[in-house]
Amino acid sequence: MSTGENDPDSPVSTVDENEGSVTEAEPTKPKLDFDVQINKVGPCKKHVTITIPRVEVDRQFDESLGTMKREALVPGFRPGHAPRTLVEKRYRKQVADQVKSTLMMGALERLDEDYKLNPITEPKLDVAAISIPDEGPFQFEIEIEVRPEFSLPSFKGLTIDRPVKTISEADVDGQLRLFLERHGQIVPKLEGGAEIGDYLTADLRFHLDGVHLNEVKEIQFRLQPELRFQDGSVPNVGEALVGVTPGEERETEAKIGSGSANPDLRGQSIRVTFKVHDLKQVRLPEVNSAFLSSIGFASLDELRQALREVLERRLRSQQRQAMRVEIMNRLIQETPFELPADLVARQQEATVRRLIHEMQQQGFSENDIRAREAEIRTNAREATQRSLTEYFILSQIAEAEGIKVEEEDIALEIEAIAERNDESPRRVRSRIEKEGSGDALATQILERKTLDRILESVTYHEVPLIDQEVAVETLDQNATLAPPPGESSVEGPGAEGANAEDADAAETSTEGGHAQGASEDPGV
Repeated sequence: MSTGENDPDSPVSTVDENEGSVTEAEPTKPKLDFDVQINKVGPCKKHVTITIPRVEVDRQFDESLGTMKREALVPGFRPGHAPRTLVEKRYRKQVADQVKSTLMMGALERLDEDYKLNPITEPKLDVAAISIPDEGPFQFEIEIEVRPEFSLPSFKGLTIDRPVKTISEADVDGQLRLFLERHGQIVPKLEGGAEIGDYLTADLRFHLDGVHLNEVKEIQFRLQPELRFQDGSVPNVGEALVGVTPGEERETEAKIGSGSANPDLRGQSIRVTFKVHDLKQVRLPEVNSAFLSSIGFASLDELRQALREVLERRLRSQQRQAMRVEIMNRLIQETPFELPADLVARQQEATVRRLIHEMQQQGFSENDIRAREAEIRTNAREATQRSLTEYFILSQIAEAEGIKVEEEDIALEIEAIAERNDESPRRVRSRIEKEGSGDALATQILERKTLDRILESVTYHEVPLIDQEVAVETLDQNATLAPPPGESSVEGPGAEGANAEDADAAETSTEGGHAQGASEDPGV
């Protein structure tokens, strides 16, 4: 009787020293033998040709047919007793599909183990279009998107600027006004023209060289230095409309971003005409004991102290963001690499969602998020390119430094989010799982931990904080429409904007300058 010593397919008997029982271990399956050719075909793309010799194909057919013969149900024969030739003829396609699947899976597993290609997406593989030939080797090709290849940048011992600022009483005065505006009333403006901070109801018509692009009717917005749409902005709208009165028309320039649905207009300057119908202004509440009590403060000094703390938290966030930008600018300059355009295009929406998610976690107000979201969507390609580049660089540094995201990190982050939003950690975790944003949260934590590691060794050079925040109003409409199929421009009826809503529900919208509640942490 064979002991199985020389038979690789025979089970091997082993003795459990603790129990004294004899068990049979599964035979070690030989590794699949195949040839590989790997060619770089573009930024982060590799074309892989895998050739499996005929002997491996035949061996797998024999193994699969043996399994099929034991299980096949063939009329006139008991299970496992049908002739092999009959089983092979009856189940040829089924066996071939099984062989193909087994060989391809085995080859891809070994490819991952032996060649470490570091794919960033699932390989592009049309399995149905691949077939095993009746003779000769089995060959198939795949295209894989891989991580960019670059040398680890020098990230230790950097000297960077750290913006500093002393929060003044004037800063607190400004924050107090923004805070009071949230509790103010929107009332008709019966005298004078529009000023920054007033509310306008107007028709907006977008056009270029006499060609109509889009129109928004009866839209209400707050006049700020800049007006943003989902695909562009009017950067000098404050200048253009100060002093305008109902019934008057004014025209200025709009900038279209790279996220426009009309590719011909991306990055272009167009014209926008405002026809003003109505003006309203904000009436601030009287700051007395009754008002202070209604918002949870015992005195004006207590409210001002709370607002000062908001400004201090914002300053800390501004400092960290400024330092991150400077560090990443240096690392990106030191490690130039290309990213495939289709990867950037596919990741645009995910990048927007991730950046919005980060702002929510940092305590931005809803209007601040809308303003920033409009800017991100307007320049979605550039934002995605930057975000992916930063991710790959920080990921490589994290790997070199042994930085990982542990379950404890996730739990602590969820607790922090829950505390900021006054929710239970269980509810926050449930929402993250439902939204499928767990990976984005882990990426955010990894990047933050890696940045913290870099900051441990930097030398700071303190410089005055230059406040470049500009108050922004954001609308949900687009300045342009997608052109009809086969056409390069659009001219036709515009999409009507939403009618002006109840003015009392309107809120200030700025980027980083929106009135924050005393308990809010606006972040950066």
